[in-house]
Amino acid sequence: MDKYPKVMKLKNSKMIELRMLTEDDLDKLVKFFQELPLKDRMYLRIDVMKYENILKRFGTIDYSNMFPVISLVDDTIIAIGTIFRSKFGWMRNLGELRVVVSPDYQRLGLCTILTKELFFHALTTDMYKIQAELMENQISAITCFERLGFKKEAVLRKHVTDLNGNRQNLIIMSLDIQEMWLLMEDYVQDLMPK
Repeated sequence: MDKYPKVMKLKNSKMIELRMLTEDDLDKLVKFFQELPLKDRMYLRIDVMKYENILKRFGTIDYSNMFPVISLVDDTIIAIGTIFRSKFGWMRNLGELRVVVSPDYQRLGLCTILTKELFFHALTTDMYKIQAELMENQISAITCFERLGFKKEAVLRKHVTDLNGNRQNLIIMSLDIQEMWLLMEDYVQDLMPK
């Protein structure tokens, strides 16, 4: 966490700030979520139009089981990426990754930036795997995760219902951290002079 804040450049050359979400950011986070258009809110797990839902999820931050990184422009939140994990049980070494980007900043590489930040955080923990769950029509998000090495694990047919009441297929994608780390080590070793 001491590596934050940091400044990054998007594909359109706009500079953004990345830092950890704090409890002092709650009002900014509520504003961010509630300004999302319906087409983006339909993929969220909670009704962000209700303040109490955001408060319940982000009001008390325990960084040991939730690692939230926000992106800001002019002190306004434009995106959030989070790894959630269980404190106990058989899935305690699995991180569930979620990324939400404001429409004005989509397709500028911000999803990729946040996903990489979360991946590098996961490397510093005892997580073995990170997972993302997406509706099948979230094509650009699926493409982003595939570029970063995530693989489709499963397609659950008509498993989720969007805000319009339509049943959708759920895609489960994952990245095995240990396998990715070994691939990176092999790649670096191949670059080394012999």
